Amino acid sequence: MNSQATHEAPRGAVALDAGQEAPDADVSKQLPGLRADWARLAGRRVEVWLQDECVASGVVDQAAEDGSVLWIAAQGISTRRIFDKSSGYQIRV
Repeated sequence: MNSQATHEAPRGAVALDAGQEAPDADVSKQLPGLRADWARLAGRRVEVWLQDECVASGVVDQAAEDGSVLWIAAQGISTRRIFDKSSGYQIRV
């Protein structure tokens, strides 16, 4: 058995020098699955983002008809939570 570990990059990967960003780094900063219409998300599993950080996740219990707020259902010891779009929250499915 060889005691030296070898690390191979996954097929199609590009080697980068230290400090060099991947060509599609800007794409990864966007939120794939970002949803603007919150009113249609009842029953869907979502992530709640604020300032590029996932702050909550769960199933949408209810959403306002105008899409301005939504509630994430209670889960375990967590209570039902409300998120307001005007406060900067973003929803990702």
